[in-house]
Amino acid sequence: MEIKHLLLEVYCDCEVSKGDIKPTYCLNGLNNPGSHCFENECKFFSYTNAQNEIAYVGINGLVEQFDDCIGFGGEMEPELNDVELRKLLVSKWKNICKNKIDEAYDEYMNIKNTITKE
Repeated sequence: MEIKHLLLEVYCDCEVSKGDIKPTYCLNGLNNPGSHCFENECKFFSYTNAQNEIAYVGINGLVEQFDDCIGFGGEMEPELNDVELRKLLVSKWKNICKNKIDEAYDEYMNIKNTITKE
């Protein structure tokens, strides 16, 4: 079996104030979607791809805090609508993200090795 990690932006459109009935499997409260929405094929659940993002996810596979992820966009975009420049900048962003992941792993392993040798 092959494993693939998938990063999505997910949405909950359930609105009790408009007469929707909260599903019994709703674990985190309304407008707090999670994997249980996939598992139950929730009719209020929708999603889109989270492109060019780097994130830390917690124990439940969720990005818990807003500042635990960042995606290419906003002020990172080129000022002009230049497709080729954007491709170049996204490529640079990708390299930075991959380097930071490697750096985080190396830093963690150094800390772990220091702690376990004590």
